[in-house]
Amino acid sequence: MDRIARIKDSLDIRHGLNNQVVGLTPLLLLVVLNYTYTYLISYLISSAVCLVGLIVFWGPVRRRRYQFMLLPTAVALALYSLFFVLQLGNMLADYSPLVTEWLLVVVLSSISTMQRVIVGRVRRSRRPALRRTRLRTALNEFFFVARITQNAYTIHLFIILFYKILPEADQTLRLEQLLQREFLLAISLGLMLYEQIRLSMMKRGLAEEAWLPVVDVKGHVIGRVAYSVSLTAEARHYRHPVVRIAVMHRGMLYLSRRDADRVVSPEAIDHPFCAPILFGHTPEQTVRDLVGRNLFGKSDLKPRLLIRYAFDNERVSRLVSLYVIHLRSESTLDDYTRDREGKLWTTQQIEDNLRQGLFSEYFEQEYPYLRQTALQAEQYLAAAAVNLTPPAEDTELSPAPEGAAVHGV
Repeated sequence: MDRIARIKDSLDIRHGLNNQVVGLTPLLLLVVLNYTYTYLISYLISSAVCLVGLIVFWGPVRRRRYQFMLLPTAVALALYSLFFVLQLGNMLADYSPLVTEWLLVVVLSSISTMQRVIVGRVRRSRRPALRRTRLRTALNEFFFVARITQNAYTIHLFIILFYKILPEADQTLRLEQLLQREFLLAISLGLMLYEQIRLSMMKRGLAEEAWLPVVDVKGHVIGRVAYSVSLTAEARHYRHPVVRIAVMHRGMLYLSRRDADRVVSPEAIDHPFCAPILFGHTPEQTVRDLVGRNLFGKSDLKPRLLIRYAFDNERVSRLVSLYVIHLRSESTLDDYTRDREGKLWTTQQIEDNLRQGLFSEYFEQEYPYLRQTALQAEQYLAAAAVNLTPPAEDTELSPAPEGAAVHGV
């Protein structure tokens, strides 16, 4: 359980959802410090804070918290230093916040053109699938925030430009400072608050979502993903365990048409019970939830594991646990299949319709094994029950072959 808990904490995609606007803190600090200190002192303090942030988030906190916005902030501060080299200190003394904002917009505009290339390289990398998904989640979040920040600051710059072309009589020093500093800080804090609220809502939605375990070919849990993520184009990279239950009665299979799997053969005819195993659950718990606790508690009606096999196609990867249940009476069959629209199929009916697109891909793969094992035993028991004659009153009853046959299956 400790290992599963560590996997859960380390590979939870919600860890990739961090407030990227926080990475703008060094630039906002530069604007605030300009109220009290010179532009040189303000720049040195902001650069030191940015450097510490890079060391923390790309060192001890790496792979746990992604803070990509620190990178364009660092580039903007590096470009800011060129004004010292070019001896443009007078411009910084009057327009330091404006220069800082303009540099950030230029950097964000350049980065936005590389989104497809960066995300594509991450998608094709050789990192583990879950780590790759988490990194892509953080990158998509960063580019989303970068686009909003770029648009907001660009609009702000146009407002200042419009103010500059007004007649001098309509311009005041206080209004100019308000537009360049207070308004910039208000936009930045508003973006930070908006992003925090949005992320809180997203994380709350993910917390309420079902989570599926990711297993290897031996059934060992190696991670987990949200159910919605498992339905994306990356679904085939995650192997999820599922439970399927075959219902047999008098040598026939009970099959129904259902939409149990949105990816594999939707609306096809299949076994009446099929469900993914949720994270932290066992196959037995899933079987119990499928058939009902009352029926599962009866030992003679309890489904038994027949085979566990890997199912793979171009869309999904599954580790299937196939259970089988032999029902002797029609009343028990009605209890098991209540609210499920289906019917009993003979082996001849099934074989006449195989590979016609009528049955699910799961069933097409399972049927040959079912036909040679559990279904053959079920047909033998059904034939024996028909040919069985009542014994005489003074004759000692011999053990029925039913128990031995079922035990053998």
